[in-house]
Amino acid sequence: MRAALECIPCALKQTLRAVKFAGRREDAEKALRRVMSTLCSLSWDVPPMALGFEVYRAIRESLMVEDPYAEEKRRLNQLALKHASELKGLIRKSRDPLDTAIRLAIAGNVIDYGSLEKFNLKSTIERFLKEKSAIYDVDILREKLQKARNIIYFLDNAGEAVFDKLLAETIQSLYGEKHFIFVVRSTPIINDVSLRDVEEINLSELGSVEVRAMPSESLCEWLRFRATLEKWFKEADVTLSKGQGNFELLSDYPGIFFMFAVKCEVVASMLKVKLGSQVLYMST
Repeated sequence: MRAALECIPCALKQTLRAVKFAGRREDAEKALRRVMSTLCSLSWDVPPMALGFEVYRAIRESLMVEDPYAEEKRRLNQLALKHASELKGLIRKSRDPLDTAIRLAIAGNVIDYGSLEKFNLKSTIERFLKEKSAIYDVDILREKLQKARNIIYFLDNAGEAVFDKLLAETIQSLYGEKHFIFVVRSTPIINDVSLRDVEEINLSELGSVEVRAMPSESLCEWLRFRATLEKWFKEADVTLSKGQGNFELLSDYPGIFFMFAVKCEVVASMLKVKLGSQVLYMST
């Protein structure tokens, strides 16, 4: 996916949001000017999230803050962990545990400050458990999970990753032990999960687990990384990808199962679905 013109004002809104969470409102103009200068210096013929790597580098440098969302991410992880046992119960009692775990994982994708200023997690969970998905390639996923051994799982946001852990646990219980390779950001960007954040949710409880960092420091770093990324895909029997940002980055690669809530008109138009839809979509 390539950036649309609508992605540029979105980047500026994200800048103001990051300034707010960093508690540095007095530096808002400086950050905005730095981000605008950065955007003007780049080609926009890249995925929106790849532009975001440069946007957040500009934000970090202008504010001199490593992670504007650090405290909020800790809060979101703790909030999601408080709900984990209740959500496990929902999955366990469900007639179709995989379906329920997927819907809960997609509902967790509403915890996203890249697209939303506010969200209501409880109402989103209730809606997504009842609502028909706009795209739902679950039967293909079920078939592949039967034989899979290595599963690469691209995580998205702090807090949301707790829901992803529940899905991974459900896959283990239904299809036997798997080796999960969870992929996070190397450098803080929005409220995405980084190496530090993922430690708080104790993924090692799943058993055979590996955590890898995907470069998010700069656009150049991301472009150099793509050859390695293709090797990762070849290692995997199943590739799961959470969140709209990862969809933006990886949608050109075939055979990936994308799970997210559609939160912008550009992506809604691309997939021919309504804004707010939930999707489980395998790329071709």
